[in-house]
Amino acid sequence: MRSLLFALLAFSIAEPAHAQWEGADPPPTPPARALPGSQLRVDLGALTGGYTHGGGASMEPFAAQAASGHLLLEGLTLDGGVLSLVPLQRGGAGASLTLTARVGYTGERWSLVGGPVLGIAYSARPVLQVLPSVKALYRVGPVDLHAGLLDLHGLVPAHLGASWKGLGLAYVLPLGARAWASLPLTSTLSLRVEGFAFRLASAQSAMLTVGLTARPSSPGTRP
Repeated sequence: MRSLLFALLAFSIAEPAHAQWEGADPPPTPPARALPGSQLRVDLGALTGGYTHGGGASMEPFAAQAASGHLLLEGLTLDGGVLSLVPLQRGGAGASLTLTARVGYTGERWSLVGGPVLGIAYSARPVLQVLPSVKALYRVGPVDLHAGLLDLHGLVPAHLGASWKGLGLAYVLPLGARAWASLPLTSTLSLRVEGFAFRLASAQSAMLTVGLTARPSSPGTRP
């Protein structure tokens, strides 16, 4: 994870070279996309999950380490992530690894990506679980409307929400909430705090992470 943090900082200060000619007209500003052209994020935090039953609840804590990012090539959008969960107590669930790979399209006002989420739990049977994940965004002026199914490394079952200037709030179905805040540190680096809590039938889960998000500067990219 330390090497990912170094890579993130190097990514954030990498600037594309632009040739400038004296007296030449400036290049036209491309239209703002619903998502920035590329982005890399590293998160650290804690997750708790378990089940409720007649005698109370059985909850297990985990340390969470995650890396995610997306790349925008014209309209083609590539989105991926990796999440590692390490148990903080003995005798319960073992460590697990989750891989997300989604592809889709991003326009000036909207974005849609989808693909599989692969969960590898060493103590579970079966060891490998594959589920679908979909994420959508639609921009209305300064407000972004969000929707997702098994988003955030497959942890959030379904959500509907909105964000404005880096602050977001979403309703997690059937009973829960998700919130996040992005605080700019430099023109290319920001601090992101995110959390969620929900209950689905007898299962319940909550998570809080703090991470760094980096993206290269580009004309027309909205912060």
